[in-house]
Amino acid sequence: MQTPPPRLLYLVHGAPSYYHEAAYSILSLWRQSAGRSVDVVVVTNDAQPLRDLLGDAAGVQTLIFTAQQQKDWIGPTGYIHRMKPKAFAWAMAQLDPDGRGVWAFVDSDTAFNRPPQAWLDAVAPGRVVLHAQEGTVAGNRSHSRSQRRLADALARAPIPIRGQSRQIAGQAPMWNSGVIGLHASQRDVLTDTVELIDSLYPLITIHTIEQVALSLVLQDRGITVETCDDAVLHYHTFKEFRGDLAQFFAHHRGASVDELLVAWPEINPAVRIVPKREFNALPKWRRKLKKYFGGGWKPLPLPWPDA
Repeated sequence: MQTPPPRLLYLVHGAPSYYHEAAYSILSLWRQSAGRSVDVVVVTNDAQPLRDLLGDAAGVQTLIFTAQQQKDWIGPTGYIHRMKPKAFAWAMAQLDPDGRGVWAFVDSDTAFNRPPQAWLDAVAPGRVVLHAQEGTVAGNRSHSRSQRRLADALARAPIPIRGQSRQIAGQAPMWNSGVIGLHASQRDVLTDTVELIDSLYPLITIHTIEQVALSLVLQDRGITVETCDDAVLHYHTFKEFRGDLAQFFAHHRGASVDELLVAWPEINPAVRIVPKREFNALPKWRRKLKKYFGGGWKPLPLPWPDA
């Protein structure tokens, strides 16, 4: 039986900005992948906004979820990112029921810097690819109030993982889940992640609990984790880019996919994020001082006369 080609999965719903992000990410993939050699699956409750941006593009398959599915995926705690592992598992069950293929869930706020084939080839049973390692439980404690709450809660008491009580060590690695490369034969990892989300979120109500749960499940299972942050930019700290995207698609309204591929670099997020990153790299006292005197980071100008 032939192994299916790898698939990249996006979950897109809600505000127009999320459709802009997904369309722009898919365009970046096509710019890097000659001949659009990687299949794209979009799980959505409304395919029309993406169709308005990209047309009926070959290589993009949509799976439509219902309002009841969305309610079930979010669950009783109301944690929106619980949808991610639920939608991922559902798509694999629909399109790869035998569990033979390589899949990668890709957050919409991403851009491909390189072709994905190298890290997709690294995905195998017993080995996943996540976007990047983001420190450790204890090491991240001083980064934010939410990270402090997470570290304190995990140090205070064991948590149930896969039916067993586990004490989480402070050096446990944390991973960013902007990309999740997973072999379909191991989609029960996603079931374990949902169960852990349901245990943790009522105790630690932070928006990143989904990737915390996934990190802890992978560690408990002894699964090797590789990263792809050199190949994929995840600009989750650059929400201002949504305004750039809105103007990009407005400026190029009615353009073909080929025309959008040519225009894509006009607002390359790897370039536009630099002023904010440089500002955030300053010591906290300097950032406060610059903000006080009206000197926070300044976005780069957009390239169009009417922007």
